[in-house]
Amino acid sequence: MEDNQNIEEQNILPKMDRELLAEMEQSMEDDFKREYQQEDVTSILDSIEYIRIYCRNFPLFNGDDYQPLQAPFAYYRSRSTYLKEVPFTEDEFYNFTLIQEAINKLGLLPQPTFEFIVFLYHIIKVWSESQITTGIDKVNSILSLLEEQPNTKLKMNIKVGGKNFEFENSLFIYSMLEFYSSHEQISHYLVERENKRIRERTIQYSLVKTLLDYLPIKTDKSEGISFVQAERDFALCTLYLCKLLMGDPAYVCTKDNNATFDKLMRDFKDFNITLHQMLT
Repeated sequence: MEDNQNIEEQNILPKMDRELLAEMEQSMEDDFKREYQQEDVTSILDSIEYIRIYCRNFPLFNGDDYQPLQAPFAYYRSRSTYLKEVPFTEDEFYNFTLIQEAINKLGLLPQPTFEFIVFLYHIIKVWSESQITTGIDKVNSILSLLEEQPNTKLKMNIKVGGKNFEFENSLFIYSMLEFYSSHEQISHYLVERENKRIRERTIQYSLVKTLLDYLPIKTDKSEGISFVQAERDFALCTLYLCKLLMGDPAYVCTKDNNATFDKLMRDFKDFNITLHQMLT
């Protein structure tokens, strides 16, 4: 018991000093201004403001203390490379009337919104390419969710050839998972590949949910309303631009396709987005 307590105490991170973080970020900004003093630095900084807002939520812990992320400034320095990765051009973004209307309704500015989408697309690309899921990772992820939701009813399907076996005894399923997790197995380290469709939807969710969570959206919501129509339109338009949603934009990017957005949010409501772990 005492050993566990000591481990917990060692894992306690120091309290963030927000004023110090702001001073350190200002120092980074001053260095950036000196680097680009021959250009319109004010406009450049305005263009990456939404990226900076996002990154302020995830200061880097260096082992002793926190420091602000260099990511927003590093993004601009490598912007031309980032732009080559996205499947749409800046002109296509500005000429896409539906997304511009949604951005306006949400009280956002087009340029920093564009830069934030490009920034996130790069992170998601790197993240999706680096994902390796093992059997033990999957099982421990399920057990972690069960700790948070202990009364959740479980169901497990096992397919052997053409026969399906279904288990609905939650205690039995939990016991199997717990035993597997706590006993060393060779299969712990075998790679489990996600279904292509599931991975694509995970990417879709990670992109639009991060945008909706961290953009400085200005909108009045009635009690019980999770997303207004403009947020849905913006998310669907972003997926369309990123070639993650196909079809006629007049249909797939409007209220006619709300069901696609709502189902995506429902299916991944318990999914933990970890994109920020790719930032430095």
